[in-house]
This record gives sequence, C-alpha cells and structure tokens, in this order.
Amino acid sequence: MTGDTDARRLVLGAAVGFTTDKVRIFVESLRGSGYTGDIVMLVGFRDRALIAYLRSRGATPKRTWFIRRFHGPIHAYRFELFARTLQGLRDRYDTVMVTDVRDVAFQAHPFAATDGDGCLFFMEGDRRAIGDEPTNMVYVRTFLSDAEVERLKPHRITCCGVVIGGMAAMIAYLDRMTADLKSVPLRVRRKIGADTAFHNRMAHLTRDVPATLVENNVRVATMGIEPLSVYRIGADNLVRTADGHLPAILHQYDRIPEIKAAVEARWRA
Repeated sequence: MTGDTDARRLVLGAAVGFTTDKVRIFVESLRGSGYTGDIVMLVGFRDRALIAYLRSRGATPKRTWFIRRFHGPIHAYRFELFARTLQGLRDRYDTVMVTDVRDVAFQAHPFAATDGDGCLFFMEGDRRAIGDEPTNMVYVRTFLSDAEVERLKPHRITCCGVVIGGMAAMIAYLDRMTADLKSVPLRVRRKIGADTAFHNRMAHLTRDVPATLVENNVRVATMGIEPLSVYRIGADNLVRTADGHLPAILHQYDRIPEIKAAVEARWRA
C-alpha cells in the first residue's frame, strides 16, 4: 500500500474519556500495518494526555462536547458525531473505516481489497443466528418491534464495531443510524445495544444502504463469541485462523485471555 493510495482513506474512531493506554495498541498496530493515511479520533476536552499522544503518532484528535445525561451513552452518540464529521470531509476522502478503538488491533493493512462504493458489514462469530444468542436477543427485543425481532431471529449476527465503505455509503449509513438512535427516548437509549440492534435491522431487513456481508475471520475477526480453538497464536504473536489465514483486524480480542496476551506482547510499550 502506498501513501498516495492511503491519502484518500480515513480511519475514524471515538476515545472520549479514554486514557492513552486504552488507545495505544489500536494506534501503534494501525501504523504498524503500513497504513499511512489519516486517523481522526473523537476525544473529550479534558483528555490532554491522549491528545498529545495522538498528535505524536500523526493522528488528529477532534475535541467533542459530550454530556451523558444530555446525549446518552457515548457508544450510541458517537454515530451522530461520526455523521457530522464525515459531512464536513465528504470531498476529502473516498473510503472510510468507522471503528471501535479499545478492543481493536491490526495485523495487516486494513483497507486491502476493501475499496468500493458500498459498505462492508462484518459477520460476528461461530455462525450463530440472532435468535440463538441471548445477548443480541436482549438488544433487539429492547429496541425493535416484535415483528422485526421475529424476522431477525434466523439471521446471522453482524457487528457494528467495524464498518468500512465508500464515503457516500458511509454517510448514508451513519445518517440512518443517527436517525434510528434519536428516535429512541433518551431514558431507553441509555441501555446498551441500540447500535447493534439497528445495525442488524439495516443489514438484514431494511437494507437502507448498499452493503456486502463479509464472513467472520476473513478481513475482521470478531472474537467475542468465537471459541479459542478457531485460532492459532504464532511465535510472532500474530493470530491466524486454524487454516492459517491472517485476519487484518482483530475485534474484541481482549475477551480471550490467550489472544489478549499475544496482542499485548506484540505491542508491548
């Protein structure tokens, strides 16, 4: 990957209120993957040490005004902030990744073979359907209608923790997510899982944006409900699937102690 290619790409994340140790592996592994493009990170006005660290790694901190009792939880409100950010950058970039930060690490260039006009939605682990996974059922029952829940039950879980797409499609995705989240009363929105419920409704039912569903462990390994036996940890502390494939992005790696230890060893401060 060349710097010229990455110049039209953006990685966008939220680290409001985080300490530097919560973002260090994300940033160091992203730069270590060969990605030379822009990184924009939403931060709080008081996150001074984090701001200094991000600037030292060539990332752009974007100070964000956030009050939980007014805006709801940051994991939901971030989508509105992401949407506003991209609206002001629509002519600057062609391809965007919106991603979790604290539990994401990179093993290879994240944009390899991902450029295109639509969105990529990444499947979650072990091929379970939404109706067979208790946590996701809580999410969809809390935020969706009974009819929508029934229609979603047989579908596979998609994860909103990492989404990649062309600029127009990503703006449409974030605008739709923002509208869905804002339609929920704030007292309900404070419960976790609204973003997951609306993301899966968009992926499987409403299809508001052009999107391709990508199998887990191909480009993104979302590990929260995958068994350790799916993976192999090499002497280089890289994590591969049992058949030797190297996912470019590890998500929720901290939920499997052996993998968390390998990632931390590879990016030891």
